[in-house]
Amino acid sequence: MSGSPTIRDVAKRAGVAVSTASLALNGKPQVSQQTRLRVLQAAEDLDYSPHAAAKNLADGRTRTIGLVNPTTVEHLFTSSGFFMRLIRGMHRAATEEGYSVSLHIADSEEEAKAAIRAAVRTRSADGFVITNPTVSSSYLRDFKRHRAPVVFIGRPVEDAVYVDNDNVEVSRVGVRHLIECGHRRIAFLNGPEQFTFCHDRLLGYRTALEEAGLPYDQGLVWRSEQTAEAAYEVVRAGLAEHRFSALFAVSGIQAVGAVRAFRDSGLAVPDDVSVVCVDDTELTRYSIPPLTAVALHENWLGYWAVKLLLHAIKMQTATYPVLLPGELVIRGSTAPSRERVTEVSGRRG
Repeated sequence: MSGSPTIRDVAKRAGVAVSTASLALNGKPQVSQQTRLRVLQAAEDLDYSPHAAAKNLADGRTRTIGLVNPTTVEHLFTSSGFFMRLIRGMHRAATEEGYSVSLHIADSEEEAKAAIRAAVRTRSADGFVITNPTVSSSYLRDFKRHRAPVVFIGRPVEDAVYVDNDNVEVSRVGVRHLIECGHRRIAFLNGPEQFTFCHDRLLGYRTALEEAGLPYDQGLVWRSEQTAEAAYEVVRAGLAEHRFSALFAVSGIQAVGAVRAFRDSGLAVPDDVSVVCVDDTELTRYSIPPLTAVALHENWLGYWAVKLLLHAIKMQTATYPVLLPGELVIRGSTAPSRERVTEVSGRRG
C-alpha cells in the first residue's frame, strides 16, 4: 500500500462498505458490535487515523472550543497564574475528546462582544467558554440567537450554564477564619463592581459577620482593580481613615499589594494585621509572609466547563450549573487577635 491508509482501505480489510466503516469508526449505533470490532481491528492493523479536516467537514464541526476572556491582557497574564491553570484544565478536557482550545483575547467587554459576534456568525468554533461574566453580559443574546453552545466560568446574571466556585461560601470561610482568630473589625478588599463574583464574595463577607453577630461597616469595604498597584493605593487610603485588625482580599494579587501597603505604613503581618485572600497560588505561597488563602482549584473549573460544553455540543441539550467548593489553606499571614483593634493612624513608616 502506498501513502497513508484511507477509510476505503479499512473497509476493504474489514470486508464492509465504506459507509459502514465510517459509522463504526464514529461510534454510531447503526452497526453491530461484531462489525464495529472488525472495523476497529482493521483500522488498528493499518495504523489508520481519520484526517481531521475531512472528519470536521463530514459532521459540520470544527473540533475547536473558543475561550473568550473579556478583561485586560494584563489581568489575563497576571503573575498569579489563575488563567494558566484554568486553561490547563480546559486543554486536558478538550484533548480527551479530540478538541482544541482557541483563545480570544479582549481588553474590554465591548471588544469581547464584537469578537463573540464575529466568532458566532462565522462558526469558527463549535462552542464557547466565557470567563468573568459581568452584571450585563449582553452578548448572551447573541449565543441564544445563533443557538451557539456556551458555558460561563463564573455566575452570569441571566439564565445560562456555568461552572464556578461557591463564591459566597469561599468568602464566608475566609472571613470566618479571621473571626475565629478573634478579629472583630475586618476590612474587605473587593474587586470591580461589574463582576458577579465580587457581588457574591461581598455577600459571603456580610454573611460571616452576621453569623458572628458583628456589625457591617460600609467604611471597611473597599474596591480596587485586580492589580497589586491598585490594591496598594486603596489600602493606603483606607489606613488613613479606618481602624481594623484584619483584611480579607478577593484575590491573591490584591493581597500582595495590601501587604506591601501595610509594611510601608509601619504595620507587620500578622502581628499588627492579619490577611486572608482568595486564590492559592505560587504568588501567595511565596509571599512574605506566606498568605492564608482559599484555594479555588482553577484547573477543575476549566476542566468541567469544557466537559459541560462538549455535552451541550454533542447532545444539543443544556446541563445544570456546577459549583465547586473552595479550600482554606492556613499559612503565616493570620494570627490570633491581641484583643484590641489595631490603631493605624500615626504608625506610618
